[in-house]
Amino acid sequence: MSRRLRVPALSILLALVVCAIVNPGNFGTIDTARRLQVERWIRLGQPPVRRADIDSGFGVAGRNGVVHAWYGVGQSLVLLPFDLAVSAAVAPSLQRFGLDGEKRRQVTELLIAFLMQASIASALLLLARALLASFGFPPRAAAAGAVSLILATTCLQYLQCAEENELLLMLALSALLAIRRWEASGAVRWAALAGAACGFAVLVRLPSLIEAAVFAGFGLAGGGPRKRFLAAYLAPVAAAIAVDRWYQWLRFGGWSSTYLGIMVRQTRPPGAPAAFPFTYPFAKGFFGLFYSLDKSVLLFDPLLVVVAVLALWRWQALERRMRDALISLAALLLLYDAFYARYYAFGGDVAWGHRFLTLPVQLLALLAVPLLIEARRALPRGAVRAAWALVAFAVVLQALSTAMAPNVEVIQRERGDPHGVLCNRVANLVAAARGRADEPRFAGIPREWRAPYYFPFQLRFRFPRLANWAAAAWWILVASVPLLVRAICRAADRPQCGIA
Repeated sequence: MSRRLRVPALSILLALVVCAIVNPGNFGTIDTARRLQVERWIRLGQPPVRRADIDSGFGVAGRNGVVHAWYGVGQSLVLLPFDLAVSAAVAPSLQRFGLDGEKRRQVTELLIAFLMQASIASALLLLARALLASFGFPPRAAAAGAVSLILATTCLQYLQCAEENELLLMLALSALLAIRRWEASGAVRWAALAGAACGFAVLVRLPSLIEAAVFAGFGLAGGGPRKRFLAAYLAPVAAAIAVDRWYQWLRFGGWSSTYLGIMVRQTRPPGAPAAFPFTYPFAKGFFGLFYSLDKSVLLFDPLLVVVAVLALWRWQALERRMRDALISLAALLLLYDAFYARYYAFGGDVAWGHRFLTLPVQLLALLAVPLLIEARRALPRGAVRAAWALVAFAVVLQALSTAMAPNVEVIQRERGDPHGVLCNRVANLVAAARGRADEPRFAGIPREWRAPYYFPFQLRFRFPRLANWAAAAWWILVASVPLLVRAICRAADRPQCGIA
């Protein structure tokens, strides 16, 4: 294999291994399972919401009384090719094995989740490395930064649960890289590609208009023909808004409403204030982003501390466009914080960290390791050691985030436990490791959530005869991760190993 292809190939292999390790055997969240049903409504004409979900209170009544999901269509469109491939290649074989309908559904969901998340993780590694290289980071620093994104940030947890967060991160990295390519070449296609990435993000989640605006500002700050950039950038964003409005009309018969507004009108709790669901105290929500024991981005993504200290310490030494990027991403973080500060379910409720702010947090955290590698000779030795210790802590923390379902700590918090998510996660894992999964702290919590949240260990509840073999393979994959990381960094250091 040529040197130019070695790092991308190893990165894709690392993505496959990591997603195989953290996959719990399903989507890890009911939201994505419901978006899969929307995909089957689009592709097969099935009901957009399953009867069991309607009976549980999910869905919003739309045109002709049809109940629809209240999500954007973006992730459902991404699920389509994976569902089509698994349904065509695997589903017939599952019937020949004599599996019942429920087990066939579980296997199908497992494969779709793995294929989708592995594809997204591969794209994240490749895009992140290319973006860092575009800012002038050496190959080794760019490769290390990309690896740190999926191993040392909340990205790892959201690869496990298959929420739309990492799809949005992939689109944001695509937009930023395209803007950097526009700056380097002046080719209109790059500005259009940046707008297309932001436009698709709008189809995933309507508030992505915020990053579309911030990234437009970042692109304009880079110089070049501004009118040409805006014309090419805004056209696909406007097209995506038109598609989103058409999809809104198709479901609910209105162009100007939002699915959240319709959901609130139909499901508003009795006695809820007129501002519902934006009823959380603004100051508590806005500043809770930094100090909350359950949602603080500084606790759940400690690489933010590293990047903040390095940016302040070496601000004048940073290249101008790197300063522009830091300012843009910090502004994006604060804008999202302000937008969601009053949302009644602070931080997204059942989630690892603040679910609504992962995009700007992970983009900022991506810069921590490259900045640290670049500045290590200019910093005091003690500061460098402390920073690397924080990076190591971040890796351990994100590994812990995948070891048990996040629902456990949420249930314990709702019962009045005041210790915060991280302390409870450690206590829960210690109790489980000691064989004390029947302690009062786990009362009423399903046994699947009390077990390690990885496929081989969840397999014991579905296919117990295969569990031991799967666990052995899982441990081999875990052991291969540091070897792959080392191989990627060594390959990046070799001459002529450019960004593919």
